[in-house]
Amino acid sequence: MTIEKIEDFYSFIKDNTDKKTNYVFRGVKSVDYKLVPGVGRFNTNNSKEFTTADEKKMLLLFKQKAYPYLDKNVNNLEVLAISQHHGLPTRLLDWTWNPLVALYFAVRDEWEKDETEKDSIVYVWKKNIKGQLEPTFDPFEINDVNLFLPQHVSKRIIAQSGIFTIHPKPTEEFTNSGISKVIIKPTIRR
Repeated sequence: MTIEKIEDFYSFIKDNTDKKTNYVFRGVKSVDYKLVPGVGRFNTNNSKEFTTADEKKMLLLFKQKAYPYLDKNVNNLEVLAISQHHGLPTRLLDWTWNPLVALYFAVRDEWEKDETEKDSIVYVWKKNIKGQLEPTFDPFEINDVNLFLPQHVSKRIIAQSGIFTIHPKPTEEFTNSGISKVIIKPTIRR
């Protein structure tokens, strides 16, 4: 669906989501951006492939530097979520329960001069939520994309009604038949 005024977005949400089904939303500033986690988009300067070992090393360095600021009971998944919110490229994708938060992220940034005519997008994923991943779950040993609802270890996660998907193959685009797209025209971005 394409929206050309904000009321279209409200109508879409009202008409296409129901209270009996779980939906999560992700807003991005360009229709060119695919559902690929940050670590999958991470590019090294020497064209070397970024490996899982590199990702683990980066996370370990983050944990070492952040240790004084972390609750001592924080598990690896929660550290991954915290590091994601502090700009570390991870195998997580940010989603939200709140469609307005997703809309905000789709339109918030200033656009580059050559991108002023590009559409923004809100992904809407109709998903059955099944339980919580165990705290001891190893984020690097998964076979399928999973939803992860962190314990609220960050004020930003709380404010954004945050939830994540965790990806076994973070370099591959995530596709799912339950995902629909809401296209936001540049003329209404502001």
